[in-house]
Amino acid sequence: MKLLYLSKEIEIPENVKVSIKNRKVTVEGPKGKLERDFSNYKVDIILEENQIKVISYFIRKKTKAATLAVVGHIKNMIKGVTSGYVYKSKIVYSHFPITVEPDNKKREVIIKNLYGGRKVLRVPIVGDKTTVRVERDDVIVEGIDKEAVGQTAAKMQEICRLRGKRRKDPETFMDGIWIWYKE
Repeated sequence: MKLLYLSKEIEIPENVKVSIKNRKVTVEGPKGKLERDFSNYKVDIILEENQIKVISYFIRKKTKAATLAVVGHIKNMIKGVTSGYVYKSKIVYSHFPITVEPDNKKREVIIKNLYGGRKVLRVPIVGDKTTVRVERDDVIVEGIDKEAVGQTAAKMQEICRLRGKRRKDPETFMDGIWIWYKE
């Protein structure tokens, strides 16, 4: 059954300011400011007093998915500027201690001594407002953009993935940086 009309509302908190111009949504809150362009989606985004309406017409499976994706992105932006996102990763090693050094000025994380190797691994920090810090055995990635924070944590985990002769026995070779907490 086809729907002719789909409308979703998003409530705007009091301490958040939203502006919409030509499907470009700007959300400003206590933690910072985020912008996102939704011009390639076939949806209408309307700003009312204290809510945002996302409307699409002649609904099929893909247009419904696109509409709900826009709603999810806007909700993530609002949550990001109000409370922010935190991903925590655990540094795990059995014999050779892994060294993780974040460099927020050069926008990269340096990983040394993975499996006792001499190769220095460099992971870029995604986004302008994402910060990385190390506390004991935890690598903490913080920021207001959910995608940037998640990509930075995922790239650190991916670069430590088992390759070569070690990939055959992941129970023996469990060294790496593994995501264990998302907020």
